[in-house]
Amino acid sequence: MQTHVKQINIEKAINFIDTNCIMPLSLGEVAKESGMSKFYFARTFKFVTGKTFKNYHNYKKIEKAKRMFLQDEISITDVCFSSGFNDLSYFNRIFRKIEGTTPSYFKKKYHAS
Repeated sequence: MQTHVKQINIEKAINFIDTNCIMPLSLGEVAKESGMSKFYFARTFKFVTGKTFKNYHNYKKIEKAKRMFLQDEISITDVCFSSGFNDLSYFNRIFRKIEGTTPSYFKKKYHAS
């Protein structure tokens, strides 16, 4: 029963992150939304998803950024800020870490094909 409750709480957290991914979210805020303490939430989230809260949140923001690149001819700076990042160099670093390529290469590759 307890495992089922954990799963439901983490699903609530995932839905909250997915819905609000471009917002600056704190671990405490999402833990509260899921009805767990910060520390218990962090351990449980990592166990269930395989990612830390911060990694998952960044992943969702990068997914949003990729969709923006695919939809419009939009600048990397605009995508950075529209996808919830506040710093272009941090955006570039996280994008490269998750996608294995830079945002400019991703954008160029997509629009070339």
